[in-house]
This record gives sequence, structure tokens and C-alpha cells, in this order.
Amino acid sequence: MKEEATMENTAIRKGKVEMSVVCSDLSLLENINSLLNDSGFISVEDEQGIMHYIVDGRSNRDEVAGRVTSLTPGRKNRQGKEEAYIDMCVKSVLREYGFDMSHIGTVLLYRVLFDSYINGIPLPPTMKAIYCETGKEYGLSIEQCERDVRYSISKSALKDMRSRSALRCMGTRIERRLGYRDPLE
Repeated sequence: MKEEATMENTAIRKGKVEMSVVCSDLSLLENINSLLNDSGFISVEDEQGIMHYIVDGRSNRDEVAGRVTSLTPGRKNRQGKEEAYIDMCVKSVLREYGFDMSHIGTVLLYRVLFDSYINGIPLPPTMKAIYCETGKEYGLSIEQCERDVRYSISKSALKDMRSRSALRCMGTRIERRLGYRDPLE
């Protein structure tokens, strides 16, 4: 029994687990103050996975900005993994439908789909809006974007579909892969 207590204390000292039970507001404030004095910040993850940070700016306000920017490497890493997974899903769906990844129209479709899922926004309602947004990014006119996208679609397995229908079809497949839709739907 004594060995178990020693192992728990070692884990606590290494920073793996720390728990504080507080019974009053004063005790809570003392614990928070102690943690802020030790590391300069506190981070808490809520039920939805959102990290909340409290940064101590009482002693040296000039260091606060540096602390804030250095706090999020884990979040950036998690975001990087999510982006990589979305990237993989979008590219695999494009390949599945036989899109040639060297065509500029395919690159434009990839960019629209990827940005839509990364930013959590629905696809624009019209293809013209899509051509405007992506065209600016690549320095292409609306007409050139439209031609390139139509050409890429004509060389794919979706060749009999209009551009918007093909985009919706790919979007549905990507949503299933990402778990946004029921696979049997």
C-alpha cells in the first residue's frame, strides 16, 4: 500500500496529474493564484474540447503577449492533424471520381472543398461565387475558372454532371468520410 502512494506522488511531481479539492471560494482563489504564480497561466479544456486559458499579467505585462502566443502548440498540432485528415479525405474523393490532380480545375475544386470543411462553412450557393473566390486566390478570371473546372469535371467519372451537381456529389461523399452524414444515407 505504501508503494502505491509513492507512485501516485511521483506521478504528481512529474506533472502528469494534479488534483485540488477546494471547499470554499477563498481556497479556490488561493489554488488558482498558486498555479498562476508557478507557471504564469492556467489552461482548462471544457466538454466540447475547447481550451480556455487564463494568463497572469499581474507581474510583468510585457511578457503576457509572449506567453499567449507560446500557449497553443498542442492546439496547433491538433488543428494540423484535423487539416491533414480533411486534406486526405478531399483528395481521396477527387481521386475516387477520377480527377486528374494536375489540372488547374481540379486544384480549384480541391481548394473550394478543403476551405469549406476547414472553415466549417457551407459551399457557396452558386458556382459564380466559387469562381470569384478561388479565381482571386489564383489570379484567374471567372471565365477561366469556369472553363478549367468544367474541363476537369469532363475528364472525370462525373462527366455527365453539371459543375454544381458534381461539387455537391463530392461534398456529400466527403461529409460521409468525415462522419458528418450517415454512410447509409
